[in-house]
Amino acid sequence: MDFHALIQSEDYDFLRTNRHLGKRIMLLGPGGSYAYGTNNENSDTDIRGITLNAPSDLLGLTEFEQFEDRVTDTVIYSFNKMARLLLECNPNTCEILGLDREEYLIVSDLGQELLDNRKIFLSKRAAKSYGGYAGAQLRRLQNAIARDLMPQMERVNRRAVEEPFDEIMEVGR
Repeated sequence: MDFHALIQSEDYDFLRTNRHLGKRIMLLGPGGSYAYGTNNENSDTDIRGITLNAPSDLLGLTEFEQFEDRVTDTVIYSFNKMARLLLECNPNTCEILGLDREEYLIVSDLGQELLDNRKIFLSKRAAKSYGGYAGAQLRRLQNAIARDLMPQMERVNRRAVEEPFDEIMEVGR
């Protein structure tokens, strides 16, 4: 997938025209399966990024936490929000710091400085955060499997009860 060409398309004009984005974008790159290298021909395209807060945000006059475009599955976090999420070792946001250099679509000077110092966000919290995330994903998978098997198990259990009953009824006739 040519992400550089993709973000130049009309669908991604917001990257250039939104007042919170444009030249304020520090980092921009693929997210999801493309970020993890697990993409296939059916993978959707996720774009993730970080943008600088405006001076008015820093002074408390305005508030901006993130930009989201559902059509293109793009989420760009303000630097302040991203810093909070990274300090919490949020698995969904750490991926932006782990791309290979050539995978980034935009890297400003400040974005490069953030990448150069990404180790400051590693802590013991990562084990708890990623462990909790993995546990939640495992529970979701187990629940989905249980839901899929439930009708089959009900049919098997019903047969186990009904068949002997039917035999008793046949004998009693």
